[in-house]
Order: sequence, then C-alpha cells, then structure tokens
Amino acid sequence: MRLVVDADLPAARLLHPNQRVEAYTLAVDTQGITLVAASTEGLLRGVSTLLQLFRDEGDALLCPCLQITDWPHFRYRCASDWLLNAEINRWGYDWGDGVEAFCRRAERKLDFCFEHKINQVWFDGLGWSTDRTPRYADLMRHLNRYARQRGISLVFAGYGGGYGTSYQVSELYRCGYQGQVFLNRESYPDGPEYFCCGLPGAAGARRYGTCLTNDDLQDLKLREMEHFVATVQPGAMYLHDIDTGYLSESHEAWLMRCPKCRERFPSDEMADPRGQAGAVAAWFRKVCDRLSQIPPTSDYRPAEDLCLLFTSPVYTHFREPGQPEVWREEVEYFRVLSSLLGPAPQVQFGIREQFLEPDGSKRIAQLADALEAVGNGHGVYVISFCGGDNYLSDDLVNASCVFAHLFEGARSVCLSNGGVHEEPTQLLNARALWSGPESGYADQPADASQAQSLVDQVIAGTYRAASVFGSQGALHEACCHLWGPEAGEHMFRAYTCEPDGMRGPVSRVWWAITREVRRFRGDLNAHGWTWESLRELWQTRVQVTAEALEHAQKALQAREDPDLRWFVTCLGVGLRFARIVLAAVEVRCGEANAGTVLTASLEELEAYLSALPLSGRADILGGDPGCWQETLELLREVTSAS
Repeated sequence: MRLVVDADLPAARLLHPNQRVEAYTLAVDTQGITLVAASTEGLLRGVSTLLQLFRDEGDALLCPCLQITDWPHFRYRCASDWLLNAEINRWGYDWGDGVEAFCRRAERKLDFCFEHKINQVWFDGLGWSTDRTPRYADLMRHLNRYARQRGISLVFAGYGGGYGTSYQVSELYRCGYQGQVFLNRESYPDGPEYFCCGLPGAAGARRYGTCLTNDDLQDLKLREMEHFVATVQPGAMYLHDIDTGYLSESHEAWLMRCPKCRERFPSDEMADPRGQAGAVAAWFRKVCDRLSQIPPTSDYRPAEDLCLLFTSPVYTHFREPGQPEVWREEVEYFRVLSSLLGPAPQVQFGIREQFLEPDGSKRIAQLADALEAVGNGHGVYVISFCGGDNYLSDDLVNASCVFAHLFEGARSVCLSNGGVHEEPTQLLNARALWSGPESGYADQPADASQAQSLVDQVIAGTYRAASVFGSQGALHEACCHLWGPEAGEHMFRAYTCEPDGMRGPVSRVWWAITREVRRFRGDLNAHGWTWESLRELWQTRVQVTAEALEHAQKALQAREDPDLRWFVTCLGVGLRFARIVLAAVEVRCGEANAGTVLTASLEELEAYLSALPLSGRADILGGDPGCWQETLELLREVTSAS
C-alpha cells in the first residue's frame, strides 16, 4: 500500500480550505492500493473508506478495484453527543459499570467515529475542574490522546463568564458548575462584590464573573483554563460566556455594565469597537494568547491542536423577534468582533442554528462570507438543538440531519443528538455532515417559512420521510450496517415503533420519567396537560416500549452485541418505569384497582433494579443509571398520596 501526502493535491486545488484538509484520492487496482491526501488527516479519512471496502471471504480479504476522490462538506462534524455532565445531562456512555469499563467503551466508540469520519464529539461539561471525579484528569487525557490519534477532537464545555449553572436552580443543572465560580470583585480574593453585565431578568446574574474590564478577574479565569488545558489536553473548548443569546437581550445586558466598563468602552452600541464588540474581542484575545502559549508536549500542541469555540454573548436564534432585520445586525456584530479579535485560525464563533432568508439564501453562508472577508481565519460553529437530545424531545431517531446541509459555510456543525442508544442517528448525522446535500436524504426547503415548518416537524418527531424512515431508507440501511440483516431489521422496527417524538419508547429514565415527578408534584397544567391526556400518553408509551423491547430482544438473539444488550436492559428499566407512571396517572383518574397495580409495579421495579450488576460510575451523575434508584424513590414519594 502506498501512502502519499501532497499538499498540492490536484483534486483539492479548487476546494474551500474547510474541505481541502481532508480531501483524498484512493485508487485500488491489481498492482495495489494508492492513497494520496492533502494532509495526514486526509490519509486517515481515506483509510476509513478503505476499511469499509474490504470483504471477508473466509480465507481472504477482498477489495474491489476502483478510484475515489472524496472530501467533506464540513471541516468538523460533530455527529455524536456523549456529554457526561452539562446543563442538559446524562447523554454519555456511563453504564454504571465503573471507570475502566467506561474507558474501554469510549475507545470502542471513538473507533466507530474513525470508521465513519466523525471527527468531533461533545464529551463533557460544564466547567474547567480537573478533579470532579477520582482519576478524571488521567482518564480524560488518555481519551483525548486516543481521539487525537484518529483525527478526532473531543469538546469540553465551560464558562468564560456568567456561570449560569451555579445560580440557576433546575433538574437540568443537577451538579452545578464543575470549576471555580468567579464573582465580580473590586479585589481578590475577598474584595467587595459589584454588579456588571448579566442575563436580563435573572436574579443575581450580574455578580457572576461578567465584568469585561476587570484584569484581575480575567487572570484568575485564565489560570484555571490553562491548568485544564495542560492537564486534560482537550481537542476543543466550548467557552460559554455571558449567557445572552438574543441580540436584544445582549444589548440590554451591555447597557447594565459597570462604571469601569463604561469608562473603557463608552459606546452603548453592540457592533462598535468602543462598545460590546470591542470589550468581548479584547477578552477573547486574552484567551487565545494565554492558551496558545501553553508549552507543548510530545504529542499535544495547544497552539495547533486546540480549537476555541467562543459562544455568547449573542448566539442568536432563528425564532428571535425582529427577523430578518435582526439577523443582519448579528452578522455585522460578528464581522466587527472578528476584525477586532485579530488573526486566530483556531477560533470559531458558536451560534445556534440559523436557516434561510425569505428569498431562500442560507444564513450561515452569509455569516461565513462576512468572516472570511475580514481575513482573520475565524469560522462559524453551529450548535443545533432540534430534538433527539433528551431535552426538546427524547425520540431515539431524530432527523435533524436532513437540514444539516443548510448550514453551508460553517466550519463546524454539532447536531446535538446521537448519544446513548442512538448509534443509527450517529450514522445518519455522519453521512449528512460529510456528504451534505448528496447524502441521499437532505431535505430542500425553498424559503424561511418552509425551513421553519421542516424544523418544527423534526423537533416534534413527526418528520417521517421515506428517504430516512422508509423500509428501504437510510435508517434501515444504518441498522443493517451496524448489526447485520436479521438483527438490523428488528432494530429498525424497534426504532420506528414510536408514533412521534413525544410518545416514543422509554429507554432513558432521565428526562422522560423525571419530568413526570414534577407533574405529580403539581406542575400538571403548566403545559396544558390533564390527567386524562397523560393517561393516553402513557398508555402509548407503555405499548411502544414493550414493542421496542420485543424487537430488541430478537435482535440480541440474532447477534450478540454490547450495545444491543444494554439497549435491552434499558428498555426493560424504562418499561417498568412507564408502567408505574401509567398506574399513578390512572389512580388520579379514579380507575378501579389502579392503586394495587401501582404498588405491585413499584415493587417489581425495585426487584429488577436490585438484580442489575451496577458497580460504579465514571461521571458525577453516573449516566442514566445514576438516576434510576433515586427516581424510583421519588415516584414512591410523590405517588404515595394517590
């Protein structure tokens, strides 16, 4: 086999720099195999293609003769979301079997990413602590190195300012902030506190490290980040700053700045060197300079290997009031911010998903063009929360991949789903992010209205295009690729038994069941629910969970596989929880014998959980298993009055 790196690869000359890095040509003939790529990372992508071409014929490995020229649609493709702990948590692969087992599983999953050209994974958050769990630093450093060797970046999230998870009380912020929480003080460590910028309407938000002219405060933040980078060696840092997404609320926050900020940056305007853009750019510049100066090791060079994903203030929203005019203001803000920040090719600006203008032009491409015209090397990082994320919905196969190509121009796209039990979704995401509109299932809305309708369907889980969900669609193909024809057919049926994103199988207790605890505590009517409508919902979820479990068990009989075995276990847990919720709702509806059924269901789940071989956790939360026993006890408590 002949491997060649040719920075002037002819096939890559006309490609955008975001695509050129991983471009390769692969030729297989009777004389052998030749792989030529524009970079060593391109060689990795070519090898992953080659490995998929081999066929095992028992006594020989065969590969067809062919020629392939290939490149990605997006430079960084985050098709997998395995966050251990963040504001929306328990997406990760902690199965309750300890650190060593988690490490082996993460390695196996990273090999899977390599095979399918997934080169970015949301991995952990939210904070820069390196000792949040025993052995955390060593484990994360090892996995970052393992990923780097395969051309994959693991993304770690934390605050640059604001520290919202330290003062916002919610089930979504169970563990609070994992790191140092810095307050605005006149001197450190114990000087008087003062208010500066902050999320409008959030009590106390203006205290939490938001000042953009306090040099001592910024130095303390940077020391913590430096230690995190040197210790953990991340591939990317998602730096969430003052938590204001809309342009209007970011402007309102800026108007609340302290006297020192007002003196140094007197303009009330956003896109002004003497206003917020100037203040934010100065802070971002400090982060870039300090982290790029961390001494390299033999296999990790922060100046080259670390991407900085600056997100907020201003991360936009496609439903933001005032569209489309406000989008033009946001593009101008980022253009000015980019020009003031200066050269920094490792920087990307994180924004939420944006789609089309009324005339059908792509918004992300507009922003990317504006940044490219500035010429400082900055890119756009799109974070798309559109369901299948255990937050907006907990459907097991979410089709946000069908509009990923609309983010054309982004350097990175993160489809925030593809977690535990969602391996087929990871494959769908991977193909969409590599092939773009050529994936075979890319939807093509003509304008902003059609795009929003499509997004609404995907979030609700009612999007069921045959190209994805049909018997010969991409999902069926993904299941068969993962588990073979027989097991794949059963898994396809398990994944498609749900009628929509709200009424799917319960394979994860958090958030599907923990949300119901709030309703039993009195939050029933907040979203228009009645006990009768909840009874219908949970009758359906019990039914489809049992159906999915039956198909998953048949798949496991056809093929022994650790992911299938865990899926069966979790569906077994989910079915028993769903029966408890249904029985409790039926008690509230006054159905005869429902109380007896509820008591029996609680006891059955207790016995089932006690028999599971759960031995430890790798994460603070312990993944989904970390909430099973606790949620059972909460259900006992909140249903005892039934």
